Amino acid sequence: MTPLSSRLGSTLHRYYALRAVGWMTDQLIQFLLPVLAYQATGELSWSGLVLAAQWVPRLLSLPVAGHLADRFPEQRIYRANDLVRVGLGVVAAVLTVVLESQAFAVVIVFALLAGICCEQVLVAGEKLAGSLVAPEDMHRAQSVLSGIEQGTLLLAPVVGGALLLTGPLPIVVVVAGLFGVSLLLSLGLPRGAGTAAPEPAPAGGGAARRLLADAVTGVRNVVRIPVLRTIVLATMCVNVMLGVIQGVAPALADRYGRNEGALGLVYSAAGLVAMVTLTAAPRLIRRYGFLGVAAVSTVVQGVVFVALGPTTGFFFFAGLVAVFMAGDSVFSVVIRTLRLRVVASEEFGRTVAAVSLLNFLSLPLAGGLLAVTGHAVPLVVLIPAVGAVAMACLAVLMMRLKRYMAAEPALFATERPAAEADAGGPAEAPHPAM
Repeated sequence: MTPLSSRLGSTLHRYYALRAVGWMTDQLIQFLLPVLAYQATGELSWSGLVLAAQWVPRLLSLPVAGHLADRFPEQRIYRANDLVRVGLGVVAAVLTVVLESQAFAVVIVFALLAGICCEQVLVAGEKLAGSLVAPEDMHRAQSVLSGIEQGTLLLAPVVGGALLLTGPLPIVVVVAGLFGVSLLLSLGLPRGAGTAAPEPAPAGGGAARRLLADAVTGVRNVVRIPVLRTIVLATMCVNVMLGVIQGVAPALADRYGRNEGALGLVYSAAGLVAMVTLTAAPRLIRRYGFLGVAAVSTVVQGVVFVALGPTTGFFFFAGLVAVFMAGDSVFSVVIRTLRLRVVASEEFGRTVAAVSLLNFLSLPLAGGLLAVTGHAVPLVVLIPAVGAVAMACLAVLMMRLKRYMAAEPALFATERPAAEADAGGPAEAPHPAM
């Protein structure tokens, strides 16, 4: 291995570790909040309400994330947000001791504020992948990233279940410690390629107008690019189902007489199944193409989600969740690779921020749906109804995606072109205007 390739490999490994720590903290927060709400109230509506509430500040922060990612080096974004999160953790740890009677409220506020920073580094991390990985290797790198994400889904519920037994202070200390690890890893990141220099702020308090303009530009790019528009809508459908699962899982576990620890094991088992499935994702994409893999994974998710409503056994429930998460992990490889191919690098930050905003919007919608219907509609009716609507929408979207991808076959090829391979490396090519 040459010194250059050794440095690149070390940087890529550091990048993977950084994303692993980030996903671990994010999954931990997402697991803890709905469970804490249901544990405290015993009401599905409150679980749904907290699920919706934790995504509101995240969504509002995404336009800022896109604005920053297009103007500042990714390392600087990571470092600033990690410093803020560590500082929040220190303050929260002190408050859980001083305000012992309000300790769980402190944990919830800490998690909500930390979630805002999670979205900032999410966009920066996605952009950095485009700088570190060659285009023809991107689907393999995204498979690794999805495997890491699923690995955190495997570990976070186990850690979260244990933390629920220890109290608020250990929760804050562990999460803040992970943010500290992220800070140390981010110090060795490269600055990133293609980052525009910050523009001087226009006179008259134009920062807010610039943020709004970036958000509008990002949404316009999503609407303008047919493939991107279609995969965003498809992801929203999948995320509605995922959000409903996250919201109802504590109630379903309680239906079968199981506690939060058992629910953590369900999520962990689902993460393990998803990780095993991901090892086949690059091979499946090369053999069947992006469209075939996306279509099959969404059908699988829709079918098992509908089956969750009338299920009557805990182990059957656990198996369905595992299959759903396996399909979701493979689908994630497809959509992440496609959006890196169709978004121009100079507009990547603001566009991915818009994509994330639209994708994650479905999670608070799912939480709001549960908050409104939790008392009135039985899960045996609600879950199949949501699944049927999602599957119908996904069928239409997959047909549209097939038409759009057929118009640009070279862009969505899954193998490295022979001429490029003979030349000894990837050729730099601009993103097409779609």
